[in-house]
Amino acid sequence: MYRIYCDDKVLHDVRDEDYQLLFPKITLELNKTGSFDFSILPSHPHANDIKKLKSRLKVYDVDVLDDGTEKSRLLYCGRSITDQRDFEYTGQITCEGELSYLLDTIQRPHTYGSQSAEIHKADTNVEIFKCLIEEHNTQVEKEKQFEIGIIDIDSVEIKSLATNYEKTWDFINTNFLEKYEGYLKIHYENGMRYIDYVKQYGKISTQSIRFGENILDFQKYVKAEDIKTAIIPIGANNVTIKTAEGHDGTDYIYSPEAVELYGWICDKVDFPDVNNPNTLLKKAQEYLNKCINLTTTIELTAVDLHKIDVEIDAIGLGDLIPCVSTHHNLLSTPGDKSTYYLVNKYEIDLENPSNTKITLGKTLSTLSEKTFSNEVTFEKSVLIINNNVEKVRETASGANDKSDMAISIAQSKDIEAITNLELDEICK
Repeated sequence: MYRIYCDDKVLHDVRDEDYQLLFPKITLELNKTGSFDFSILPSHPHANDIKKLKSRLKVYDVDVLDDGTEKSRLLYCGRSITDQRDFEYTGQITCEGELSYLLDTIQRPHTYGSQSAEIHKADTNVEIFKCLIEEHNTQVEKEKQFEIGIIDIDSVEIKSLATNYEKTWDFINTNFLEKYEGYLKIHYENGMRYIDYVKQYGKISTQSIRFGENILDFQKYVKAEDIKTAIIPIGANNVTIKTAEGHDGTDYIYSPEAVELYGWICDKVDFPDVNNPNTLLKKAQEYLNKCINLTTTIELTAVDLHKIDVEIDAIGLGDLIPCVSTHHNLLSTPGDKSTYYLVNKYEIDLENPSNTKITLGKTLSTLSEKTFSNEVTFEKSVLIINNNVEKVRETASGANDKSDMAISIAQSKDIEAITNLELDEICK
C-alpha cells in the first residue's frame, strides 16, 4: 500500500476515509523529472494546503509484514505545478519530480575546458558537471539544492564548453545526458539530498518477468529511423580522416554489411573535441558501430509479484530484469545481465496495482531484426497465450487482494503514529 504526504501532512492513508486521494498515478522515467497526478476532494482536511511550486509531496511504498510491522521506502518526491478545479470543485493536481529544481536556475556565460582558464580545475565532463550543480545551488534556497553524490560515468577531457544563460536542466540534458552514457538519480542520506550521475541506475533484479506468470500485455517496437550506414566525421578546426593511418583517403567511413542491408544512409557527425585524424577515425568507427543497430523497445504490462509476496524483490526504475517468454522471443540468460532488460519507465497506479505498467527497453547488437528473434507462428501460439493471460490476470487479482489485506491489517494503526522523525528515518 501507499502513503502520501504534503509537507509532512497526511494526504493519503488507507486507514482513514477522510485522507484519501482519487486516481493517484506516478510516472517515473530515466533522465526525466517524473510526474505525479491525482485528484483531491474539497472535503479533504488538507485540500487547501498544497502550495504550487512550494509544497513538497512524498509518496511512500509501505509493505506490511506478516508480524504486522511495516517497511517503507520513498518512491517519489516532488512539487505541485498545476491545480485545476472541476464543477464539483474537485482538485486535479499535477506534480513534477525533484530534478525539476534544475529548471529554476540558469548557467551564466562561462567557458570550461582544458583550453580555458579552467584547465586542471574543470576540464573533464565530470568536473564540469559538478560546477554546474554548484552554480545551481548558489541561485536557489536550501530546499532545492543538491549535494554531489556518486559519479561513476567515464571521465572525458573537454577542450571547450561554454554556457550562455541556458536553464541548468536544458544544458545538462543537451551536453551530458545526450552525449555520455549515464543516468541522473536522486538519493537521500542522513536527511540530505544527493544527485548522482551513474552508469547503472537500479539493481540487478532477482524477480523475473515470465510468460504465464506476470505478463499481462506485450508490445514490441522496432525503430529504424536513426540508422546510419555511412558517416562523414568532422573534428576540431575541420579536421577530417583523409590522412588517418590505415584509411583509404576518403572523408567518410561506412559499414558494408549495413549498406547491403539498408542501402546508403549518410550523415555528417561533429567531434569538436578531436583534432587528430587517427583519433577521429577511431571515434567515428565507434559511433558508426552504434548507428547501424536497430533499436527495439519492449513494452510490457506486468504484475510486480512483490505486491503479492513482500519476500519477492520489488521492481524499480532502472532495474535490469531477466525476461523469459519463448512466444515473444524474450530469452534472458540467468546471471548474464547483458541479456537483461532495462526498466526505463514505470507507471504506477497507486489505487489499482494491476494497472501498473512497466516499460523495458533494449538496443539490439545486430544489424537485422531476424538475428534477434526466431520466427513464431501466431496461429500456433494464440491458444497458449490466451490460456496463460487468464492465469496472469488471476495473479493480478491476487495482487489487489493482497493490497486489500494489507489495508485491513493497517486499519488498527493510528494515522498520527508516524512522526516527522520517523519520516526522516524512512528517507535515510
